[in-house]
Amino acid sequence: MSYGIKLREIRKKLSMTLEDISQKTGFTKSFISQIENGKNSPSIASLKKICYALGTTISELFEDERNIVNIFSSPDFKVFKNKSISMSFLASKLVNRKMEPILIELDPYGETGTDYYHHTGEELGYVVEGDICVVIGNDEHYLTQGECIYFSSNLPHKIRNRTDKPAVAFWVGTPPSF
Repeated sequence: MSYGIKLREIRKKLSMTLEDISQKTGFTKSFISQIENGKNSPSIASLKKICYALGTTISELFEDERNIVNIFSSPDFKVFKNKSISMSFLASKLVNRKMEPILIELDPYGETGTDYYHHTGEELGYVVEGDICVVIGNDEHYLTQGECIYFSSNLPHKIRNRTDKPAVAFWVGTPPSF
């Protein structure tokens, strides 16, 4: 499928008209229509502007359609275990993923490590079961079941279970680090 057809499909899914895109980009409706119909090849800058107006990226236009929906089960997960933690990397089979979803299971008094971890990006953690402590720099953030945290990954951080009960958290980091 050509990127022009994908642009039209995205626009229609968003219930946007050529006029809407024209107003957001400054391009004529005719120019946008020609792109959608494969009769005009825009510059990268023009394509980027149209993608921005549609809330997408150029790379998403060229992704293989087979990767739009993926379903995985536990045999597909890469699992890292040490004496007090199990981390299941839920989408590790996807090569060009934009996020790293992880299921983290902490034993009582377990932690992700003695060292702090930091990297480019952002993280969101949601407590599925139990209580966890997210240590960011010198600050400790205590979360209970049903609570979540969102923070910049460039801050030094680690996760601890400071209770005598197991804890489970669903974690998403971007960009993928593993």
